Amino acid sequence: MVERLTSSPADAAPSGSGPAAEDPLDRETELLSELLGEVVEEQEGAELWDAVRGLHADAAAIRAGDEEAAERLIAGLRQSSDAALAPFIRACAMQLALANIAEGRERVRERRRYDGEVGGQRESLAEAAHSLRDEDPRRVAALASELEVELVLTAHPTEARRRSILNHQRHIAAALEIVQDDRLSASEREEARGQIRETLALWWQTDAVRRLRLRVEDEVQNVLFFFEAVLFDAVPALCAEVARRLGGDPAAVATPVRFGSWAGGDMDGNPAVDPDGFLPTLEAHRRLALRLLRDRVSALALSYSQGADHLPAGLPLLTSLERDAHELPRAAGAMGSRLRAEPLRLKLNFVEWRLANTLEPGDDPGYGSPQELAADLELVRASTGSSDVSNGAITALLRQVACFGFHLARLDARQSAGPLRDAAAALLPGLAGADEETRQRLLTEALLSSEAGAGEASEAGDEVERVLQTFEALARAGVRFGPEALDTLVVSMVERASDVLCALWLAQRSGATHLRVTPLLETVDDLDRAEGTLEALYANPAYREHLDARSGAQDLMLGYSDSAKDASFLASQWALYRAQEKLAAQAETHGVTLRFFHGRGGSPSRGGGLSHAAILAQPPDTVHGRIRITVQGETISARYSDRQLALRSLEQTVAAVMLGTASPPARAEGAFREEMEAIAGRSRAAYHALVNADEDFMPFLTQITPLNELAGLNIGSRPAYRGGAQDIEGLRAIPWVFAWTQNRLVLPSWYGAGVALAEG
Repeated sequence: MVERLTSSPADAAPSGSGPAAEDPLDRETELLSELLGEVVEEQEGAELWDAVRGLHADAAAIRAGDEEAAERLIAGLRQSSDAALAPFIRACAMQLALANIAEGRERVRERRRYDGEVGGQRESLAEAAHSLRDEDPRRVAALASELEVELVLTAHPTEARRRSILNHQRHIAAALEIVQDDRLSASEREEARGQIRETLALWWQTDAVRRLRLRVEDEVQNVLFFFEAVLFDAVPALCAEVARRLGGDPAAVATPVRFGSWAGGDMDGNPAVDPDGFLPTLEAHRRLALRLLRDRVSALALSYSQGADHLPAGLPLLTSLERDAHELPRAAGAMGSRLRAEPLRLKLNFVEWRLANTLEPGDDPGYGSPQELAADLELVRASTGSSDVSNGAITALLRQVACFGFHLARLDARQSAGPLRDAAAALLPGLAGADEETRQRLLTEALLSSEAGAGEASEAGDEVERVLQTFEALARAGVRFGPEALDTLVVSMVERASDVLCALWLAQRSGATHLRVTPLLETVDDLDRAEGTLEALYANPAYREHLDARSGAQDLMLGYSDSAKDASFLASQWALYRAQEKLAAQAETHGVTLRFFHGRGGSPSRGGGLSHAAILAQPPDTVHGRIRITVQGETISARYSDRQLALRSLEQTVAAVMLGTASPPARAEGAFREEMEAIAGRSRAAYHALVNADEDFMPFLTQITPLNELAGLNIGSRPAYRGGAQDIEGLRAIPWVFAWTQNRLVLPSWYGAGVALAEG
């Protein structure tokens, strides 16, 4: 079984023994640990759980300064076989995950405690409203109604947990709510304890790591899980909170947030994402959106029991019902005359029938657009004869239609500039080997030519052919699903204006004219060149046509992970700050509405940390109520695994954008800027000397972090290296950061800063 790993279990406080903890967090942590212990003892024997308890005793002794405890613990671990350590590590990992569940519930309790207090919880909408209490209420309400926050969920492989385990954790959190509810009977609470034990047993018997590498379609389903389980119903609650706190119209259906996704669309260095996958991914989005809307309409129909005699007479509703009966004779026949006395329920049944036809097209008509659905629901809302009813579930449903439509989340396509350059060069004579000025001229002429679709690759390689197939697939996606489902092509590793023009021309020649091109600036050098790159684009007549067709709107993505890997965290952050200042001023000069797209991750070295503070730290005049932000990997489950946690995260982001717009920070000036330039330079030099110039660094990296082991785990579809080159330059930023996170050294978050600050 388990070799002797730690001190005697007699030295450890047994789980669940002694007086019950008064603090709810401590009480729930102890309860979950106790139930886990019962399951582990049943599955593996008491010796294993005794070893886990002994570990806690030794850890406490180590914290108290007992050096012998540290030696004893290390010796015990070294003497144990891998076979013995595997279940031991598994038990410890599950115990930590259960502690996270308890802490998540504590965050929910904290949110509830602050509700109603003057000033509200820190970083909440209530606090934002309190901070803006001296502003004109009409201005505050107007700003709130114009917010455009888009959160883009990615499939970056930093979430190692399987969807099955995430489901088990959600079930445990829900059952824990019942166990701790003193209003329920003892038998009800004991039943919930049994449900937790059952779920823990299922979790223990579930493989922690997938046996097969994650497929792209699995990544798509993992992202969709959070929409179905949490986000779809969190959005209307957020809208209600915005209206309540910031003085908006309680009947307004406009939502301050939208969602996007990269799962199934991120081709950058990932051969598993191919052109054939766009349509199935968008279809999966569409089917889930329609199913969720149909389910909500069905639930609403069950509750809308109002009789015709108690409703205001309305010709529009009667006319609509006559049209429904004429267009949907099978539905009318199925419902018969039983619902004629309940016109709103009848109308909602017709709506549900149309949604079913939209989901599974047949002979009967469905909805051609979300706007048609919204019009029917608005008709129902206008016919309720009660403000309480009209501002209730029907408004929540209209907000879901406004936010999610029939597409659920906008899918972005992403590809690196390199393959796009190669494809354009294979098609456009003279482009290969040309200097930048010539490249821009040739691409501009091609874009403005009436024969922009001409040009065939004489000897196209597989990679070029793949790029061409990609744009053809994007064109088909635009026709089939519309621009609201997929309208963005993110071009990563943009170094010059011609990179963007290549993407624009390839889109145009393929008929994918609905695409807007979003340059992604990933290295510090690219950020420093960004002003010149954008200046060339804004002055380009072909690109100007592209902007004018989109009312002058331009998205620009900023890469946090790659810029930090390239130059150090401190140098990267300063480069991002400076670039945003310049680019925002430049856009205003050219009459361009610029929206920054922040490619932030979960850890500080990927731009993570506190979203609220990060948004408020953006340079003045760079937010303007609109922002796009990635939500990556493990951050998705941390923020959106629970409805209350999701609401907290969403309101933190919305509140920060609101404050950053209404009351932006002061501009960095003078001596501060000079000192930051010097500090960033020293930090970059120190970082480069270790990471890039020291030939021993790569072997050191693979020995001190589980980089190679992580590459072998089945947690994502994307390779760890770009182009197969297994060196520091080819290593992707995300596995780089993820590897350092595992040993808790998190070197990318701090290295270079100490030297830079000390020398200052």
